[in-house]
Amino acid sequence: MWIKERNIRESLEILRDMSSICALKGGRICAELNALVQTGSYREVVDYQFDYTSLDQEFWLDDMVYARQIQAFFSKNEKLDLGFDKEEAASLKFAEAERKCFETNRTLSYHARKPHLCDPAVSSVLYGAVRKIARILGDVPAIEELLPSFGPGANTNVKGSLACARAKLGVPFECSSSMSPTVGDYLSEVPVWAALASKSESEDSFICDVRVVPGKLVFVPKNAKTYRSIIVEPILNSFFQKGFGSYIRDRLLRSNVNLRDQSRNQNLALVGSIYGSLATVDLSSASDCIASELVWQLLPFEWADALSKLRTSSIALPPSLVGRAELFPEGRVKNDGTTLDLEKFSSMGNGFTFELESLIFYGLAYSVCRHLHISTMDVSVYGDDIIVPVQAMPLLEKVLTYCGFDINLSKSFWTGPFRESCGADFLAGFDIRPFYLKTLVSDRILYSMHNWFLRHGERELAAAAKSYCDPSELLFGPDGFGDGHLIGSHQLRRSREVVRKGWGGGYFDTYTLNPVRFKKPLPGDAILPVYSVYTRSGELSPTDPNVVRGSRGYAKVSIYTLTEYIFGK
Repeated sequence: MWIKERNIRESLEILRDMSSICALKGGRICAELNALVQTGSYREVVDYQFDYTSLDQEFWLDDMVYARQIQAFFSKNEKLDLGFDKEEAASLKFAEAERKCFETNRTLSYHARKPHLCDPAVSSVLYGAVRKIARILGDVPAIEELLPSFGPGANTNVKGSLACARAKLGVPFECSSSMSPTVGDYLSEVPVWAALASKSESEDSFICDVRVVPGKLVFVPKNAKTYRSIIVEPILNSFFQKGFGSYIRDRLLRSNVNLRDQSRNQNLALVGSIYGSLATVDLSSASDCIASELVWQLLPFEWADALSKLRTSSIALPPSLVGRAELFPEGRVKNDGTTLDLEKFSSMGNGFTFELESLIFYGLAYSVCRHLHISTMDVSVYGDDIIVPVQAMPLLEKVLTYCGFDINLSKSFWTGPFRESCGADFLAGFDIRPFYLKTLVSDRILYSMHNWFLRHGERELAAAAKSYCDPSELLFGPDGFGDGHLIGSHQLRRSREVVRKGWGGGYFDTYTLNPVRFKKPLPGDAILPVYSVYTRSGELSPTDPNVVRGSRGYAKVSIYTLTEYIFGK
């Protein structure tokens, strides 16, 4: 079956064979990593740190390309047990971020009262960032100017397996304690939704029950070493947070910061790898380290106040952290160790965190360059992926550290010929991004692997991936239509009707996952059309309100195309 996963033994056997092919194409590092793979020392493979500065090494570029590919077979594999306690690692990292935010809040508050004690250069940069951020944001929008919507994730009273608009429209209202004083103002913007949930109504008002709840800290798969922490938000918070997130995103676009497209960062990473003029910076746990005081000091008061009213300021701790108050700042754990008052302003799971962190990092990076009289033309930000001229790095590092952020030295580069940003990895101008395997091997994964290698000119590796596929179910077709078939030589089918009408092109077959559709009637169905119009759902792409997360089986479908060649015409 196309989607059936091999067991761990069979998967590792395939990866060992693929590793051996890579080792024959590379040099010393490939040989070292492949030897570890063949002996089952996968943890050492994942922990290996690359040195991109050994320019005098023979076959240096090939060695890096294939050695990174060997590591990529294992480093992000969520199903691989390397002896790491992933939840414990994520728990400790979250607690560490809270302690860091506590220290940052204390430092920023102290220097706000005694600014003369702050480093003059840092103080100047912060002042410049405040002005730049204020110009980007403009006035706080009225609630009716926002375009709120539901995100794809879970909420405190909606499971991830049912996270669709139909389900969310029909659940009881919940919000955080921060939002509760103004929840009526927000509900007045969505009267049809409020009417659906109301207990009673008069000519000009509704009476609705709104439950005040904390957020929920959960952990989701990230890589072979650790999980990722996410705070699940109450449904009303999440809905209106998305409205502010979209608004900030549009305001950033006016300053040439496009959060809908990563290509600018990727292209600048390429330039930096060739000329060494640009630095690519990645931060550790950036979204968990946005301290509350930092937002209040960098954003205009009206903006900080508006966003603060929508944040979730306390969370319910997961079982792994209940009763471990010593990990957090003193006095922040409440209710017998089950609830935590947050030092951070927002985190992953909040509908405006991505836009907020992009805004803050752009403001700081831009201001650093202005302070140093460096051109800001190549300053670019996408989340916590920051690109600045190399000359700005010493001061930027100092400013980021002062604001409570740590530069991830294993993923940040401003010397040597390597740069990475937004999923693009370049070594002296060459694309050396590997194929990352994130789960056990299946034919579906092998199809993706084959196509990825073929698109990157790795015919031997592509052939090896194809050799493990079920030969009785192989499908071939052109590039540009996903990975439900193998890119390769194929013959389009033409019906007599198509030929008679003089149409070109023809059909080819491909596999596709069957979406999960939840068709049981739900309370929110009655107002789904209104929600679709209000949020402009389907404006850019068609949406099916019955589709929820996940898939159920697969099917073979036929696709009509005018493409006559494997890689297009």
